[in-house]
Amino acid sequence: MCLADLDNDGDMDVVMNNLNEGAGLYRNEGLAPRVAVRLRGLAPNTAGVGARIRVRGGPVSEQSQEIICGGRYLSGDQAMRVFAAGSASRLEIEVDWRSGRRSLLTNALPNRLYEIAEAEATHSGVASTAVAASGTSTNSPPLFEDVSSLLGGHRHVEEPFDELRRQLLVPWRLSELGPGVAWHDVDGDGREELLIGSGKGGTLAAYHNEGAGQFKRLTNAALSRPVGRDLTGLVGLGNLIVAGSANYEDGLTNGGSVRIYDLQRGVSGESVLGPLASSGPLAVGDVDGDGDLDLFVGGRALAGRYPQAALSQWLRNQGGRFVPGQRFEQMGLVSGAVFSDLNGDGAPELVVACEWGALQVWRNQGGLFQAWDWPVQWQGQRLSLGQLTGWWHGVTTGDLDGDGRLDLLASNWGKNSRYQASPQRPWRLHYGDLNGMGQVELVEGRWEPSMNREVPERGWRMVRAGYPFLQERIQSFEAYARAGVEEIYGERFSGLRVVEVNTVASMAFLNRGDHWEAMELPDQAQWAPAFGVNVADANGDGVEDVFLSQNFFAMNPETARLDAGRGLWLLGDGTGRLRALSGQSSGVKVYGEQRGSAVGDYDQDGRVDLVVSQNGAPTKLYRNVGARVGLRVRLVGQGENPTGVGAAMRLVYGQRRGPVREVHGGSGYWSTDGAQQVLGKNGEPTALWVRWPGGKETLTPLPQGALAVEVQPDGQLKNP
Repeated sequence: MCLADLDNDGDMDVVMNNLNEGAGLYRNEGLAPRVAVRLRGLAPNTAGVGARIRVRGGPVSEQSQEIICGGRYLSGDQAMRVFAAGSASRLEIEVDWRSGRRSLLTNALPNRLYEIAEAEATHSGVASTAVAASGTSTNSPPLFEDVSSLLGGHRHVEEPFDELRRQLLVPWRLSELGPGVAWHDVDGDGREELLIGSGKGGTLAAYHNEGAGQFKRLTNAALSRPVGRDLTGLVGLGNLIVAGSANYEDGLTNGGSVRIYDLQRGVSGESVLGPLASSGPLAVGDVDGDGDLDLFVGGRALAGRYPQAALSQWLRNQGGRFVPGQRFEQMGLVSGAVFSDLNGDGAPELVVACEWGALQVWRNQGGLFQAWDWPVQWQGQRLSLGQLTGWWHGVTTGDLDGDGRLDLLASNWGKNSRYQASPQRPWRLHYGDLNGMGQVELVEGRWEPSMNREVPERGWRMVRAGYPFLQERIQSFEAYARAGVEEIYGERFSGLRVVEVNTVASMAFLNRGDHWEAMELPDQAQWAPAFGVNVADANGDGVEDVFLSQNFFAMNPETARLDAGRGLWLLGDGTGRLRALSGQSSGVKVYGEQRGSAVGDYDQDGRVDLVVSQNGAPTKLYRNVGARVGLRVRLVGQGENPTGVGAAMRLVYGQRRGPVREVHGGSGYWSTDGAQQVLGKNGEPTALWVRWPGGKETLTPLPQGALAVEVQPDGQLKNP
């Protein structure tokens, strides 16, 4: 079957081929007002295949169709699209071309056919209202250029591990979750080094920043020794590098939850800090207000006991030694963590993202954390943050709407897979000892409205291989398909515990002072699972933007890999809204399993750069070449916090202020952004406001035209 305008009247007719019969030809007799769009692309894609056409002003706010080639059964439509005009007298037509160009035609009339040429489109990714009439075009380069060659072909090591032998029905593999990345000034020379985690059998990669945009890989004794376990989160503490360590694969209780590298002495070793679990994210901040940086270690998983909660804890820094400060026995499966001062009192709150759980905010009460569950306004409902359970991966904070309050951003599974859930229809994972052998076995279930019951998600072939005793109860595939989970497992089911998910979208939570206002990130952010999440001003316009790393391949044998992302920049408009930037416009195109991501100005040119790690694949480094030059800010901290981790800053423009930026020690997904900040400018700033760790505020006048400043704790410029 195919659609085509056979009589040139502006609507689509139908041609249908029938098996062993004559073909059917059907003329469209519809009389409602409409507008047709045909594209004239640049060679060789002259039909504009892959272009997205949007029409606004008709009977709905926006109609959208894509030019495709094929797609029907053995057939393909004419490369033309028809849209309803309704009662509108004027319409707006927008075309996003695969090349990254954009066309915008205003004042389009109903009952017309418009042919739009790619040659007359703008190339910058920003629509021009005059493009259809003027025929002008721009040839702006992408925002970032790929300079991964500077890393000498670095590739993450990932040894195969068959975890299905231990828990056959895990929904996805937890052995392929890394690596993290970090920017950190290890030697104190003012330039930030690049650190990249490794899997078992590889080595931590540390690239010394040589200046002039060049790197040299360090190869001392500590960095040359292969690690016996996967490294997870990465943070820096002066000349020390702290990496999480995962015992998920070997399941042994010896060793430690973190590995510490001392690059000055050339030594490294694991540190035992309480009961051993696979560590996930790490974060540092001055929790107890004594001037040094304390460490949070998020428990990611227990070997063979998924999805039981793993121990998380924050560790107090006592003269360079970490001692237990507070344990979190039931925090959950922690995927991401960040210390952030959400209420502006100078003491950091702890924010964590959990798989099969909620985003959690823990308020700092004099050096101890207490659960702090703010209300959430979402889709017309008043909920609590703890009610939005997801497969959350990464979390960070940033001021998306420029109101001076830090908002939350969290990466999730996305809406483009079989794993769909809502508050009305949650996705459940039941777990417990089904066989009576002390093991943790799993039953995935989802609500099926047509049967009015919870049904098993996994297929009968896999389930009976994992639980042979069920063959006595279930005699056929049909019987399995007609039964609910309680019928299938009988009395054994009642003894199982359960976790559930009701939110799969990656989201932003705008801070309204006494509640969060939740919003889903744009559609493109939901096309694949997202992991890394970073806030930075990518284009230098003085408004905060967001980057997401994407994709996950390590699914169970019954589920296809999720690979629809290639790394995504979302540009902010200063009100909290974000729009996706195409890969052609951003220059970021990463097709593997992206994990950790971190932003930092490694070449010190006043533009924020990006590094993205991949599981079992090369690390990608992107240099920003298209942004407006911003102000580079380096805070000169005190004592054991030389980079001012936990400080917040914003530019001042007379009576107006820019968005707040906070210095994080660990955020996003297992990673650490650079402590030196690049603040985009929306005008000429007159001063820099800083709230230092502990709550002290300073206001530093800025020299006119300043490109880089170093600010001391008293607010004075160092070497002005």
